[in-house]
Amino acid sequence: MQQYVGVVVQHEDRIALVREQYDTWDREHWNLPSGAVEPGETPPQGAVRELQEETGLQLPLSALTQIWTTTVHHDGRPVNQSFNYTATTSRETFAPNDPDNSVLEVRWFSVTEAITHLTALPYPPISVPAVAYLTDAMPAAWSFNLTNNTWTY
Repeated sequence: MQQYVGVVVQHEDRIALVREQYDTWDREHWNLPSGAVEPGETPPQGAVRELQEETGLQLPLSALTQIWTTTVHHDGRPVNQSFNYTATTSRETFAPNDPDNSVLEVRWFSVTEAITHLTALPYPPISVPAVAYLTDAMPAAWSFNLTNNTWTY
């Protein structure tokens, strides 16, 4: 089962989001810094690497706190799992070096603005838990199922 990671990184009262385009999405969207865990990595190591690649922010593993997991099923069969973390940084500037070239821009947003952008994501396994976390209404584990192009959770 493929593993993914995401990071809710905060500076003062703002959240870092990356603007990216995925082939399966209808247009560009703002998202959390995130990506696939590479072979030989643990999820926390993948989160530190993805955060550095997509934002240029470098944090030690000890700066991460796991906040939720998400399991995605297609027609009832588990296909991937994501591990999501929070971290705080004192650094305000970004210097992305994304080897996938999917990151178009990185910016800090207020929590309210971040919620608006994340709500617009066309992928509920990212948007629903992230918005729940930012509104303090968050379970620690999520499960989503895609059947006939309809998401349930």
